[in-house]
Amino acid sequence: MDRAGTEFSRFWRSTGFSPAELLLEPEMRQTLAYVGGVPNRGIEFLRVHYMLDLVTAQRFGHYDWSRLDRALEVMVEHRLKPFFELMGNPSYLFTDFNNRDQAYHWRDFVTALAERYRDRFSADEIRTWYFETWNEPDIWWKLGGEAGFNNYYDACSEGLRAVDPALRFGGPGVARRLPPIFKSLLAHCDTGENFFTGEIGVRIDFISVHEKGARKHVEDLTPNSLSICRHEMMAVDYVRQNHPRFASLPFINNECDPQIGWHIPHTWHAMPYFAALAAKIIDQHQRILIDREGVNYAVLSNDNGFIGRWGQRTHLCYFGQREILAAQAEHRTDISALDARIAAPKPFELVKKPALSAMELMALLGEERLAVKGDALDPDTDGLGALATRLPDGAAVLLYNSVDRIWVSGTRSIRVAFDSVRPGTYAIATFRIQNGMGDPFTVWEELGGPDIPGPDELDALRAAQEPELSIETIRVGGSHRPVERMLELALPGIALVALIERSASAPKVPTQLTVRHYPGLNDATNAVLFWQGEGQGSSIELFDVLWSPDQEGPYEVVNPAGLLSSVFVHRLNTVPGYYRVRSRDLFGRTSELSSAVSGCAEDVEPGIVRAA
Repeated sequence: MDRAGTEFSRFWRSTGFSPAELLLEPEMRQTLAYVGGVPNRGIEFLRVHYMLDLVTAQRFGHYDWSRLDRALEVMVEHRLKPFFELMGNPSYLFTDFNNRDQAYHWRDFVTALAERYRDRFSADEIRTWYFETWNEPDIWWKLGGEAGFNNYYDACSEGLRAVDPALRFGGPGVARRLPPIFKSLLAHCDTGENFFTGEIGVRIDFISVHEKGARKHVEDLTPNSLSICRHEMMAVDYVRQNHPRFASLPFINNECDPQIGWHIPHTWHAMPYFAALAAKIIDQHQRILIDREGVNYAVLSNDNGFIGRWGQRTHLCYFGQREILAAQAEHRTDISALDARIAAPKPFELVKKPALSAMELMALLGEERLAVKGDALDPDTDGLGALATRLPDGAAVLLYNSVDRIWVSGTRSIRVAFDSVRPGTYAIATFRIQNGMGDPFTVWEELGGPDIPGPDELDALRAAQEPELSIETIRVGGSHRPVERMLELALPGIALVALIERSASAPKVPTQLTVRHYPGLNDATNAVLFWQGEGQGSSIELFDVLWSPDQEGPYEVVNPAGLLSSVFVHRLNTVPGYYRVRSRDLFGRTSELSSAVSGCAEDVEPGIVRAA
């Protein structure tokens, strides 16, 4: 592990959904606690359609920003950053960007937006955001054709630049392969005339497309993972050949999904198959686009952030009475219906799927990639692949076993060897997701597939949603030597094997513990706890949540398994009580308990209590 590695950018830390009004509703607020709680900002960016529909207006220049304010606050509260689509239409005032006055009104609107959120969140913060064009303008743009879209683009660019030239802006996030509006925008940015300044050429800070692994279909089509990279390279090659001065720009696929159509039910969305496939797609992008083709690959985002059931492409499974809509085709935000839903939320429950657990394991990788030697590794042929990184106190190898056939199964015996390990005390931790491990869907099936799980059934599902963890402590003596372990990895499956050296530092106390109350099923009130891990001697930490009827204790652990993410859902006891959290390392050492926060709820309105 003393050999030098190469820089490793965790480019996959983004997700998205539609529409933006969900940000103001309790189901999405709880979802974002799970998403923002992934360790090490393992999901950092949130790309949401129709954000600007949350702004209302009676006329141009007079806007009510209050709902958009709250939507962005919800993101930031959960440690997420907007991948901000400048998509939406305040009270549907805008009709045609070929109209000069409307183009100027939009520029001024974007300026007001950027000023407002610079002042609200700071200039340094919004410089870390991405600003992007209208989502999939080759399908959803209806305000003036290609010429109107270019005017809209210039208005967005100039509106942002008037506030801060350092704000990132690009696009166009097209759905189809090299559509005319993609080519038109690149030509406009390269050699076209800026609508506002008359300058030749308009800035573009990144180029974004959407490529997926299978077409929309009600049947279980097998995703073709390699085709995603191949089709992305068609866009990269087009840019290199036709607009070479843009060839080194950051390239983004911000809807890199196995299949088009998040809402169409496919059972594999709920299973370890999806977790292993996600890891393989990320590794393919590293090996093929970044290493082999030299693409400046900035962001690979999934579109898994929706609210949906087992079969839908989501991070979590929703149980409740909410109607699950596609929320895209010709969508129009209904503000009055939104306000009514917020005022009378329906009971619900969420259970984590393996796809989100895979993002937790990916988040444990470090930022320095180590070479992987293995004659048996041929992931694009037989499905077994590996990513290895250095950690501050050791190393981690992420293994996946995934082939592009949905119902193929099997097991691989794998020897994992860490070379040149210096003397010391180490923990070997193995996290696994495969059939029956980190697999709540199998538990749900065994329970008879309840549409509305009872309290005990929900407890069983949540007990099964964490990756299975085994830990062994070893002593390495003498000169530098390899440490080896054998692992049986199912197909499909994903595992993270970490070798962590024991440090002198004890785990640090988590901070910023908050509790929100939500209406749960079975007449329950759920406490959703969210906190900040403070790091420790070990680069991998687990968390425990503790409860007591008395603020002074004694406290007992209420989570059935150690938590990687800083979020936990707990059904409130009928007896009022208090929560605290602690961190622990892989050697069993625990931190002191955090400050206590009350878990009492006067009612089921989503409210918040902050710890001291």
